[in-house]
Amino acid sequence: MELFFADDSTQKGAREGMGSLVAFGGALFPEDAVRPFSTSVNAIADSFGIPTGDEIKWSPKKGSWIYEYLKGDARNECYKQILRAAQELGVQALVIVWDTGRTTLQGERAFEKCLDFAFERLSVNLSKKKEQAIIIADRPGGGKKQEEGLLQSFLDRVESGTEYSVPDWCALNILTTPSKLLRQLQLADLITGITTAMVAGQYKYAEPLFDEVKRMLIQNHAGTVGGTGLKLFPDALWNLYRWVLGEEHFWKVGRNVGVPLPFHNLPYETDEARS
Repeated sequence: MELFFADDSTQKGAREGMGSLVAFGGALFPEDAVRPFSTSVNAIADSFGIPTGDEIKWSPKKGSWIYEYLKGDARNECYKQILRAAQELGVQALVIVWDTGRTTLQGERAFEKCLDFAFERLSVNLSKKKEQAIIIADRPGGGKKQEEGLLQSFLDRVESGTEYSVPDWCALNILTTPSKLLRQLQLADLITGITTAMVAGQYKYAEPLFDEVKRMLIQNHAGTVGGTGLKLFPDALWNLYRWVLGEEHFWKVGRNVGVPLPFHNLPYETDEARS
């Protein structure tokens, strides 16, 4: 049994022609890594003076201890240690990012597609390992109605799957709980927030931490992450696999073909966000 701890993120795209990004992702834990990870993160938090109960977040709330007192290099080092603790326990990562500026799907409809892509990629990964999983997500901030909508959305997938996946791996409908209660959900927040910021071209704060996230992103049989551990939509974003992941090919797994990057006819042939 494995456990997928999931969170969502929305960030403004800083690249030309990019709209708001909607993302869904998180951390896939082996069952025996769940409790040791909590123990490790609590020890790391103590070593940096973080008070008990202060939530670790990519964008900490104003007024929180981390926002006020853990800044710059110290925060980066703390978060690096947390991400490395996850790596050492065999935790994998998965993030789906949707650019609403290049599609007609917005808001909840875009988020629904992110769920579909995540569900399909979890299906492939877990079927290879012959494992089942339970999904635990941060409780939505919109109240009971939004939470019930999320639960129903996942139940539909558990019962019938998606166009490209069957639900055999999913042991239960998604479970929700406030992220402040689980260090694993706080890790999901870091993974999803850092990765989405990189895709958005907001490198300043994300890049010093992204190598730690990248090491956890699920790879395909060709050893690449693009389209597998990190899925970008629409396909017009393929060149960002080059600039975000450093990969020289986008591997089309179904056709067993690697497309050289950057691709001439797609946006972001150069990484203008760095200029």
